[in-house]
Amino acid sequence: MPGIAENEVRNEDVLMHVAERLQEDTLVLMISGRITFYSRKVFQAIVNSARHSGAKHIIFNIQGVTFMDSTALGGLALAYLNLKESDLVMSLVGPQQPIKILLDEANFPSLIPTFPSEESAFQSIQ
Repeated sequence: MPGIAENEVRNEDVLMHVAERLQEDTLVLMISGRITFYSRKVFQAIVNSARHSGAKHIIFNIQGVTFMDSTALGGLALAYLNLKESDLVMSLVGPQQPIKILLDEANFPSLIPTFPSEESAFQSIQ
């Protein structure tokens, strides 16, 4: 599929996979696997790249994320603040259990708009 870039970080059994696609003025980051301390530098680089992508809205599709540690939560919060500072809108899409519970307990939906699907996230920005 044209316009898709992929990145991966590996460290023993730690794996985070990211594919991205640009759809009009929205950058969709499809993240799967484990977001942890070990993947933080790749995650930060992806956010920095997104910040300079020319997109106005960044969707983090985390439907395929199976594990997040406290570093990942902090990374998401910093991503939101950094993107907001650049007048970019950030949304989370598709958190599954137990990630959804973790985000809810950390009160993330009140900070970062969270949607069940990409379609609903796209509808919110129109």
